[in-house]
Amino acid sequence: MAGLRDPFRYREEAARFLELAQAAIDSPKLRDSYLALALQYERLARILEESDPRSASENGATGVYNRHARQARSQG
Repeated sequence: MAGLRDPFRYREEAARFLELAQAAIDSPKLRDSYLALALQYERLARILEESDPRSASENGATGVYNRHARQARSQG
């Protein structure tokens, strides 16, 4: 169960959904759905980091959503 509490795992998922959002250029609704999922995974990672201060430094809290969200929106 320790893997379920690993913020890095959820940041990877957020990055994957951001990539899918960037690829969904023909469907604004699909793109927005992927962005919403990425945001939720990023929030979950942040919550897990706040509950375990060690994880923020170990996983390098990067904020994947914040880095890529503007780029994905600008393509749409």
